[in-house]
Amino acid sequence: MSAMVIGLDGVPYWLLRDLADRGVMPKTAGLLPQGSLRAMSAPVPDISSTSWASFLTGTDPGTHGIYGFVDLQPGTYRTYFPNYGDLKAPPLWEAVDRSGGRSVIMNVPSTYPAPPLRGTLVSGFVAPDFDRAVYPPELREPLRALDYQLDVEVGDVAGDPDGFLDRVDAALAARRAAFAQVLSDDWDLAVCVITETDRVHHFLWSSLIDPTARLHPRILDFYRRVDEAVAELADRAGDGALFIASDHGFGPADTQFYLNAWLRQAGYLALAPGAESLEEIDERTLAFALDPGRIYFNTADRFPRGGRPADPEEIGARLLALRLTEDGRIVEGGAGRPVVAEVLSGPRTYRGPYAGDAPDLVVMPAAGVQIRGAWATDRVVGTAPLTGTHTRSDATFWCRGDQGTEPLHMRDVAPSVLASLGIDPPPGTEGTDMRSMRPRSEEDVRC
Repeated sequence: MSAMVIGLDGVPYWLLRDLADRGVMPKTAGLLPQGSLRAMSAPVPDISSTSWASFLTGTDPGTHGIYGFVDLQPGTYRTYFPNYGDLKAPPLWEAVDRSGGRSVIMNVPSTYPAPPLRGTLVSGFVAPDFDRAVYPPELREPLRALDYQLDVEVGDVAGDPDGFLDRVDAALAARRAAFAQVLSDDWDLAVCVITETDRVHHFLWSSLIDPTARLHPRILDFYRRVDEAVAELADRAGDGALFIASDHGFGPADTQFYLNAWLRQAGYLALAPGAESLEEIDERTLAFALDPGRIYFNTADRFPRGGRPADPEEIGARLLALRLTEDGRIVEGGAGRPVVAEVLSGPRTYRGPYAGDAPDLVVMPAAGVQIRGAWATDRVVGTAPLTGTHTRSDATFWCRGDQGTEPLHMRDVAPSVLASLGIDPPPGTEGTDMRSMRPRSEEDVRC
């Protein structure tokens, strides 16, 4: 009995369906009728580090402890980049290890540094040291021989988008070769993630969805190669359980909203003159933000220069009232496009042993808006080379044999995968096996 998860970073379920139906991904189109293509929700916030942590552990951020690509050291204003060592809940391969099975974990974000396990693990981004990203160590040189890249070198996409796509194609080709190499040995669980899709979406989403764009045909060619990669992995899965999953969806972005700049202008955030980091925060500060919209109240019980708590209802109401005018300004109230779709309460959103580390508010963007937590800018609104942004409720879930129709959550993936292997999820798992299986007599597949 075996199970494989094909990860398509940042691919919404509706885009996968569209590309399959249009003949761009014909091999994926052949797979999809064997199960139900379902919408899946990412955790809050809907970014890769948080979402893949929920994918791996079957838990929410309050239990696995990862809230973003940058988190706060408790009781301080110091930030750090969380990695695998900061994951507070066990990943699904540990359950496979305990059952005596072997795992192949390839390119899953936030699995750096690569931990020892029964099998193989090559970290996904962020992974600054190649040697520490590969287990077992003897796999390092074979991967280097393939010119394997831990992540695509983005470069100057605006100035040379064709060069960027050249690098994307090279990275995907090397990743496919690496998948084939490591999957040639015996394994019980395989998780193989393609992250090049996310990179293309961030920078070239507008070209993907606009059939008249110059780069549109080339991006479809890229997706034809993704289709080939999916088919190659599905072949390796044989008649075992087969899943396709993404960590979040995607949509257009034309506006950058700088939340800390707004908090300063609105009187909630005070910094010393010339300050460019959170560690230089002034004791007059009521609230500050980290990417991508996490607001923390500067209270005395939590921070060394904290004081009285901010009013969450007041901040939330003011954010929801923000509008982007036709001349590109952000105003509070009046006509224009909404900037914020929803303001979530941290205490009501998060549960678990590490919920005390959660933000007090999470600001969810309106359509077309990316929320940024940058410090070194006074502008509240701007533009960027990015034309695509994450969406929360349209991630992809597909499992061969599954006939379910209801949306599910990222925390449900790990227990569903483990159930397909006949393995109970670890204690504390918050997701459930969400598959609705058709009788085996209807189709000679198992999941």
